[in-house]
Amino acid sequence: MPKKKITSENTSIPSLSSDQSITPKVKITAKEVEQIHKKVFDAVNNLELQKSLDKWLKENHQHQQVAMRDLGLLKAIISEYLDSFLVFGYNLDGERVILQNFSKARDRDALMEFLKIVFIKQQQENFLDD
Repeated sequence: MPKKKITSENTSIPSLSSDQSITPKVKITAKEVEQIHKKVFDAVNNLELQKSLDKWLKENHQHQQVAMRDLGLLKAIISEYLDSFLVFGYNLDGERVILQNFSKARDRDALMEFLKIVFIKQQQENFLDD
C-alpha cells in the first residue's frame, strides 16, 4: 500500500496586491503625474481619431464608387435616347455634376453654341425664371 503524502496545514501565499509590490523609489510631483496623464490621454485620443478617420475614408470611398457607378448608368441610359448631350446640375449631396457625351467635335461645338444662345436669351428675357 502506498504511503500517504503528508501536507502541511500552514500555507503561505505571497500577496499580489499592487499597493505592496510596487513601491516608488523616486517621488513624482503632481505636475509630472499630470504630464504623464496628458501623454497617455493624447496617445489614446490620437488612436481613436485615426480609427475614425480610417472608417470615414473607407465609407467615403465606397460612397464615391457608388456615385460614379450611378452616374455611369445614367449616362448609358441617356445615350440610348440622345446622340450628344450635356447634363449639368447638383447631386443630392450638393456636389456639381456634369455628364456629357459627344461622338464628334462637331457635336460638341454645336452644343456649346446652343448653350451660348440659351445663356444670352436667359440674360435678356429671364425665360428660365418661370
